[in-house]
Amino acid sequence: MSKVMYPITPTKASEIKEGEYFYIPLNDGRFACGRILLIEKKNGRKTKLLLVGLHDWSGSKHPSQVDIHECPIIEQGVLHINSISHVGGEIIGFKPLQEDGLKPFLQVEAGYLLDGFENLGSIPSEEYCNYTRRTTYGLNSISLKANKYFAKNS
Repeated sequence: MSKVMYPITPTKASEIKEGEYFYIPLNDGRFACGRILLIEKKNGRKTKLLLVGLHDWSGSKHPSQVDIHECPIIEQGVLHINSISHVGGEIIGFKPLQEDGLKPFLQVEAGYLLDGFENLGSIPSEEYCNYTRRTTYGLNSISLKANKYFAKNS
């Protein structure tokens, strides 16, 4: 297996894997960090939909493995692979999710409990408050979320 040369601007699901992280340019010139938590699979093949998390991190340089070590995820949502380059980011490294104790949050969407892309079945409405709501990000949404959390003077 060939070694991945970072940075990469992914366009195909075959180019990426869970655990890779990418920078998100902020409006104030700094950076936030996104992480690929899960890649949707249909009929055993990867699709271009990703479940990504936004790390609770920002800095003046691109994130490193050290920067994100055990750094929690504060938001997660589904985005299209093209969103990474659309916001001006690139995948810059890989760190196994288990090294940071990360896995997708259980989420609720349309009355169903989801574990990543797996539908665990319907749940009673009074249980919705126990989970975050599944968000599907538009092309620029992860940048807007990152700026909301981290950009100074935005």
